[in-house]
Amino acid sequence: MCFIWTTRVGESMSERDRLLVSGVPHHIVRKTANKMQLLRRRADYIRCIGHLYTLRENNPVNIHAWALLPDRIHLLVTPTAEADALSQFVKALSCRVTRGVRLCEGESPWERRFRSSPVQPGQWFLTTMHYIERLPALAGLARAPHQYPYSSYRMRVGKSDTDWLDDHPDYAALGQERKERIANYRQYLASGLNVDEIRHIESALASGGLTGSKSFEALIDEKLRERKTGT
Repeated sequence: MCFIWTTRVGESMSERDRLLVSGVPHHIVRKTANKMQLLRRRADYIRCIGHLYTLRENNPVNIHAWALLPDRIHLLVTPTAEADALSQFVKALSCRVTRGVRLCEGESPWERRFRSSPVQPGQWFLTTMHYIERLPALAGLARAPHQYPYSSYRMRVGKSDTDWLDDHPDYAALGQERKERIANYRQYLASGLNVDEIRHIESALASGGLTGSKSFEALIDEKLRERKTGT
């Protein structure tokens, strides 16, 4: 398990604000500065989806879920090699999206740093995937997840011409056959998200913390102490 912990310029390691862990799912959001609507046309979204596919093919990163909104991109991804592959992936995606929708002159349209939260495998993985694919409906961009064309939901449930999502073991456990997994996941989505789950996910992203239980936090803290002491 490889850790990358990054800090803002001028901050000490005790003031760290982004943890990346290899082999662990991460909820990542790339937001534009000042809520600028960078993705406006259908072509912008289609181009961005193409970038996700290409970068997935060329980087050691598994993509489990995604949602493209006018002013931000949400991803549920796992670095399969070095944890820093996530940083390289997001940097490349940001550059390609910027080149595709506007001239490369002037300041970057993105916030200075992307936001990331390692996600506990198991129930919290499924909850975060649910959150991402329901997000367009929560944001008022569609009445239901299946009505929004620019998220991974339609791909997941067989309503898209392509399907290149990387199924995480937690999703694969929903059924032996694809139809069974789709049916169980639809039923899971129908149960909705409660306020506490949404608050936890959004708070973890905002703080750069962990999405998961206290036991997950304790496990990561233990691994970090072992790494620090070399044990």
